Amino acid sequence: MSSNAPELRPDAATPCAWGDAEAAFYARSIVRSGYARAVLPLLPRALPDLLDIGAGNGVLSRRMLAPGARWHAVEPQAEMQRRLQALRPALAARGIRLELSPVDWTQLDPAVAADTLLAAHLPPAQREPAAFHDAMAARWRRCMAWVVPAQAGPATFCLAGVLTPELHGADTRPVFERVLAALGPGRAPQALHFADWRYEVCFESLAAAQAHVIERLRLPPGDERRPQVLAQVAASARPGRRGLRLGCAKRSAVLLWRRD
Repeated sequence: MSSNAPELRPDAATPCAWGDAEAAFYARSIVRSGYARAVLPLLPRALPDLLDIGAGNGVLSRRMLAPGARWHAVEPQAEMQRRLQALRPALAARGIRLELSPVDWTQLDPAVAADTLLAAHLPPAQREPAAFHDAMAARWRRCMAWVVPAQAGPATFCLAGVLTPELHGADTRPVFERVLAALGPGRAPQALHFADWRYEVCFESLAAAQAHVIERLRLPPGDERRPQVLAQVAASARPGRRGLRLGCAKRSAVLLWRRD
């Protein structure tokens, strides 16, 4: 990989690396993907009390709650916070109480805890698994579920998998392997399950799909990689009902800890 490979913002070492436009794009596309349908059967359901770390738009957690539940969502990204707030009327109809902490997990009030803790696809935690595990240990009483990427491919921006490694520039070893290695035997989960799904986005045209991938790579005009990126996006694109579909295979690992 060349020394001027792009730095990918969603995997940057900041508490909240996404801007509002990127967050909105992800929120729309992940709801339409097969993610929740594949992962939800592996998670605890009908929960009366949930602490949701990096809640995003609640695509998993809002389906895990029992009527009358308490949902404490921890989410530092402004657009995702707005989307969570927009769920309040539907949640209220089910008697669910949403509590929102607009902070990163490292800044969360020490008193916040719940019966069940969920963390899903949380890049900052994936970079320091042992620290995250230990910081969360006192915050759950019955179960902790941690969902991490498990595909043998990039886990930076969602469509990076349509590109070859020399273009996306990311580590292709499955994230869950790195997480488990960092946790070691003393912190290992009691159960590990996998879900295969596909992430797909509909674009109005090939040019729009190509522009999206170029933007996510932060490739400046004149970058020598641009022609290759354009060609690989074109080769991966498929016709859709409303334009063109671009997608790639994903796998999620669900790590589970329980206390009897």
